[in-house]
Amino acid sequence: MSRPRSESPRKDLWIPGCFIAFFVCLAALEIWFVTLANKSFTGVVTDDAYSTGLNYNAMLAQREAERQLGWSASFTFAQGEGLDGQLTLSLRDGEGQHLRASELRATAERMSRFPQIQAVTFSPQAEGEYGARIEVPLAGRWFIRVRIERDGQVMHVIEEVNVRP
Repeated sequence: MSRPRSESPRKDLWIPGCFIAFFVCLAALEIWFVTLANKSFTGVVTDDAYSTGLNYNAMLAQREAERQLGWSASFTFAQGEGLDGQLTLSLRDGEGQHLRASELRATAERMSRFPQIQAVTFSPQAEGEYGARIEVPLAGRWFIRVRIERDGQVMHVIEEVNVRP
């Protein structure tokens, strides 16, 4: 004397469907993120990475020669009211004496999706000190690259400057 079972469908079949739908949506979201990442950044930091790699030993020799010069450079940055400021470069030789450069070439660079590079013009101020007024279009981390030359000897300096909004 068993009771007859009712033939009504089960009402909990939607639970496995929710799990499957969740993981399908998660996979679609991850595919979208990977596609977005590949389209927005190629991974290339420099345009001539291959030739830079081939000349790596020459670059190391150049850095060693610069180190043996004993020159030092120090930067100070005083930000103005907006996205501008006064950049001061102080140069010293190996004995700590003020160094007068025969040529200074400098750029301010902001690395982002669209790199921004602008020239910086230093003018002599006090003995061994150079000043430049810079105005940048965007706040953030700017790298000041300076090439210092004196009597055929060259030194390269890179300094980071944070420009506040």
